[in-house]
Amino acid sequence: MKDFTEQEIILGCVKEDSRFQRLLFEKYYSKMFAICIRFSQNEEEAKNILQEGFIKAFEGIKKFKAESSLNTWLSRIMVNHSIDCLKNRNKNLFSSISENMLTIPDSTEFEEELVKDLSPEEALDLLQKLPDGYRTIVNLYAVEGLSHKQIGENLGISEGTSKSQLSKARTFLKKLVNNLNTYVV
Repeated sequence: MKDFTEQEIILGCVKEDSRFQRLLFEKYYSKMFAICIRFSQNEEEAKNILQEGFIKAFEGIKKFKAESSLNTWLSRIMVNHSIDCLKNRNKNLFSSISENMLTIPDSTEFEEELVKDLSPEEALDLLQKLPDGYRTIVNLYAVEGLSHKQIGENLGISEGTSKSQLSKARTFLKKLVNNLNTYVV
């Protein structure tokens, strides 16, 4: 098939033409897989989430209004589906905590500081070692750029719980990085 514009690919997908669905999948596979793997425990789980996410995209593409880019629309589907899968796997994904119990410095650069000397593969490996709740909050806060209020709204948790989970994730990541550095010769 010749090179098609994004609009032509979208129209082909709206018509449920498998050739255009394949083109869309191939064009966005890497970017969407990167999202899914950040929320997953391993590659196999990420591939399952990715496949189901693309099925949701193909089913919903008729509703795509181009108010955002196709990349943004697909990314939102993958993030939301990843979160849904985590919630379904673990009903008690987040532990609650009272907001007045929190004294957490809000450092947006903590992730960069923790992983600055790591390769992307090492950073991803550490991220995947985080418990599901911690990993989800780190992704939404540090990578997706959501505020704690937005995270709370998206996940159905309090803003305080989001802050608490981020604080716990920071501590957990620091231990993982320290353990990694201990074994470096």
